[in-house]
Amino acid sequence: MLKKKITVILTLQVSKQDINISEFAGFKIVSCHDILQKFNYRSSIESHEKKLEYISEEIIHSKNNILICDLKVSITSFDTLTEMLKPHQLTINKILVPNESKRNKKLAEGQEAYRNHSRWLHFYPGEIEDIYREFEAKIKSLKTRYENTETEILEI
Repeated sequence: MLKKKITVILTLQVSKQDINISEFAGFKIVSCHDILQKFNYRSSIESHEKKLEYISEEIIHSKNNILICDLKVSITSFDTLTEMLKPHQLTINKILVPNESKRNKKLAEGQEAYRNHSRWLHFYPGEIEDIYREFEAKIKSLKTRYENTETEILEI
């Protein structure tokens, strides 16, 4: 029996509560954390590759369109997931990332927390801004990498 075609959407640092559920009617919406918990994933003893296997298993066995929230993975991990899904005729249709406004808000919150609690936080001066710039570069790289593919990168 041929598996029906499902839509696969992943989010990069977009949590379940930041998703407008009504936009994804008919989707199974699950957080990455919940998937890993279901498979009893232990980052201290299992490889990152195993984490990606668990995520791909969840997608492969989904009977409905699926939206997996709050992935905290590298760009190459998206490539690995894509390869894991190919034998099952599945693709990552969309990767949702936080829009510029949300990223700027997160930066401002981080800077505020640093100003108020720097003596308790283990960040060097400017680290918050470095993390922000690294994430901006990651999003730009993701957009470039998937520019002419079946995978669409959308800011929400």
